[in-house]
Amino acid sequence: MIIAAPVVRKPLSSIGSPGATDFVSIFLAEELNADEYRTTLRHEQAHIWARHNMRYNPSFNKKEWIIACEMEIARNIYSERDISTIIAPRSRLRGGFLPDTYENMPSNLLIAEEIYDWLIENPQENPQENNNQPCVLQIEQGIEPTSEELTIEEVRRELDKAESTEKSAEAAKTAYLGILYRPPSLISEVDSALRIRTNYERSYRRPSRRNLAKENVILKGSVNTPRPPLVEIFVDRSGSFSPDKTQVAENYLSKILGRYGVSIKHDVWFFGDGKLTANDNHFGGNTPYRLIAEHLLCSTPKIAIIITDDDPCEDLPSIPKYVKVLCLPVGAKYTQLSTKIGGRDVAVIT
Repeated sequence: MIIAAPVVRKPLSSIGSPGATDFVSIFLAEELNADEYRTTLRHEQAHIWARHNMRYNPSFNKKEWIIACEMEIARNIYSERDISTIIAPRSRLRGGFLPDTYENMPSNLLIAEEIYDWLIENPQENPQENNNQPCVLQIEQGIEPTSEELTIEEVRRELDKAESTEKSAEAAKTAYLGILYRPPSLISEVDSALRIRTNYERSYRRPSRRNLAKENVILKGSVNTPRPPLVEIFVDRSGSFSPDKTQVAENYLSKILGRYGVSIKHDVWFFGDGKLTANDNHFGGNTPYRLIAEHLLCSTPKIAIIITDDDPCEDLPSIPKYVKVLCLPVGAKYTQLSTKIGGRDVAVIT
């Protein structure tokens, strides 16, 4: 999982546990070794990704809710490597919750809300003197879910759907992971990429200190130049992609980019029938993905948003890592282009 939350290292004594999160930043103990760091980071990222603060209800018992969140992560996220790290001798993570911490807890309880209900109904299974210590969570400030985020009711509906068809516990787990690892939203990816808007520019206004005096040469230096980052939008006009397919996507993009006003600049390109042009001529024909890749090698925008479907894609040139490529599937769940161009599929527009 990839979470755009900064990691702050602090002494274990100041955090109170190996890891903590306020759902804005992740705090990890400085004393953690490499394996402990990996497991703790995955654990805190899972809290943020699963939105445990947004799912917290003020009517819940805070202690039981945090334990339910810990068990949800242990049962759905932990790998064998994570478990081995936690139970290792002298591990700083010893005492962390494991998938089998509660022997009598049914194995098909995978969602935090369901686990919480079980803990409330079975208080004898959770004695006050519990050696299993949760991480530090700041969940009091719940955040109302936006229209792009799943609510608790939607999570429950997905679970009920799996149970109604008499799926096994493994199938229910798969359904849960499908919710947890769904494609990220376009708006969150754009916000994440545009947070840093200062570019370094090579200029003689600030000569480099590494001046080659013997050759009487002045080298360019680096200055911070705040300039509007470039966002390029590529719209599919191949034979399999009618203009009607993109109307909702284009309106949605305009709404997102409008939030930034003049702080960004963006260009729109249309591709189809072996062409890539700034004019919308409704081409038809094949899908020239290679032209997009070659164009990005020259223009190197901050973000490239490609509105397309799941047309087959050949191998493409490598795009620089500092160019964020977002593939927006329309009429499809995923695009074949995202893996070939080194990009990411974002939330489907319906």
